[in-house]
Amino acid sequence: MRIAMVHSSFAVRGGAEYYVRELSRELVARGHEVRVFCRGSEHREAGDHTVRRRFSARIPVLRKVFTHLGDLADPTGLSLADLDGFRPDVVHVHNWQGLGILPVARLSRRYPTCHTVHDHAIRDPNNALPQRGGGAPVNALLALRAAWLARQLRDVTPIWPSERTRDLVNARVPRALRRPGRLIPPMLPMPERDWAPGGRDVFLFLGALSPHKGISMLLDAWRAVAGEVGGTLLIAGEGPRRDEVEAAVRECPSIRYLGHLDTTGKVRAMQEAGWLVFPSQCLETFGMSCAEALKAGRPVISSDIASPPAASEDSVIRFGDLAGLRDALRASAGISAQRYQEMSASAAADGKRLDWAGHVDEVIGTYRALEAATVSGVGAA
Repeated sequence: MRIAMVHSSFAVRGGAEYYVRELSRELVARGHEVRVFCRGSEHREAGDHTVRRRFSARIPVLRKVFTHLGDLADPTGLSLADLDGFRPDVVHVHNWQGLGILPVARLSRRYPTCHTVHDHAIRDPNNALPQRGGGAPVNALLALRAAWLARQLRDVTPIWPSERTRDLVNARVPRALRRPGRLIPPMLPMPERDWAPGGRDVFLFLGALSPHKGISMLLDAWRAVAGEVGGTLLIAGEGPRRDEVEAAVRECPSIRYLGHLDTTGKVRAMQEAGWLVFPSQCLETFGMSCAEALKAGRPVISSDIASPPAASEDSVIRFGDLAGLRDALRASAGISAQRYQEMSASAAADGKRLDWAGHVDEVIGTYRALEAATVSGVGAA
């Protein structure tokens, strides 16, 4: 099967970007032909097909405004001609912001298409989905926008990462345009192994160094408690807050910056750490790094708003604000060995339900169903 992976950009390598790469590699290993179509960035790989910049991205003023308008109404950039040389059997869309909804809609009318919903971009142009005010006028505009996007995606089968994400997105979409799609929780490959306990005073942040991921809050909290807990904070990832992280490392010797990690590097980090810290300040669709932590039997310290749906109650410690995060770090570092063992066992049990091979089987099953539906003339689910 020929599969076109369509993703906005790899400029920042977060959970979605890891997922696209790992899924592509696994599909190739299973005998499929895969090509990635994306905008250019320093992290593009040799086999990627780079699409042209769209017209709205070339306007030198009001860039954020034209970016959002371009996502709704700019048909340039990604085109049918990009994919026609590859002639995919299936198109798998990931993040579309930056490429635009009209090019995606155009692809879906020619090829069987599915869309893994990595964020809340259909519901809100700020796909991190913060708590926003604005009242009825803003909500009415967002509802009109969501209806327009859903109409363009009517021929696309959504792959939902969780029931929570599906329900949140569909709540803003007119009933007639809602798509049940398929519920396939995301996963990344982690080696099947017996994980020894990590250090109860070693904490790992794994993800994009972006404001909405809560990295600044974590650094502030750690500075306040580092002298008390006497542990180590490991930070892995890259993004716009990298300079802030590197400055914190110079200031606080108990912080170590690991940079971008491949699978081997993540395994080493998980072996050392006893906890994953997930301080995201937005409604996460799933929390890819949390899934990796659970596979390694590592409990999660999570913000209330981003609490991972795959984690059971005994696998997570939640906090609400900066003071709550400071308290959670103190409590976690001082937890008894028996209680930590119980939480670790709960996390490992959650992780056993997350199966990479089974996940890929379900994705391929979606591709096969799309092919069959196209042959029979049945529309998107």
